[in-house]
Amino acid sequence: MEDKISIALSSFQGSANCAQAILLAFATDEGLTTEQCLRLGAGLGGGIGHKQHVCGAINAGAMIIGLRFGNSNLNDSDSKQKATTLVAEYMDKCAKLLGSTDCHRILGVDLNNPEAKQKARDAGLFDMVCGNAIKVVCQLLEEDYRKV
Repeated sequence: MEDKISIALSSFQGSANCAQAILLAFATDEGLTTEQCLRLGAGLGGGIGHKQHVCGAINAGAMIIGLRFGNSNLNDSDSKQKATTLVAEYMDKCAKLLGSTDCHRILGVDLNNPEAKQKARDAGLFDMVCGNAIKVVCQLLEEDYRKV
């Protein structure tokens, strides 16, 4: 698990957003290319398009659960329901561990306010708070949502 966390945090501290970081950490396990991870996660950072709704890391985690447990054909409603149930449970766990699933509440900064965003960056808030969210998502995916 530490490897997944290291990959995700390293990606995030590079130029990946939080969603891309999660997807990149799990790419090999899920058969995704780097390009696919970057494209899939590109608009999810900052709570989906910097609207600060569902945290991008949490959103990417839900995507990984879907890849692991979701339906691969339209007639497989059982797998679709299983993924939906698991994602609902996962969202509840994220809310409990992070205080919310909402980017704005987790981060406590308005990403659309340039001054506030710069203050947060200067204080290391993104590395600390978003880094923690990334770590929590990696841990949940590895401990609670492994495909066996």
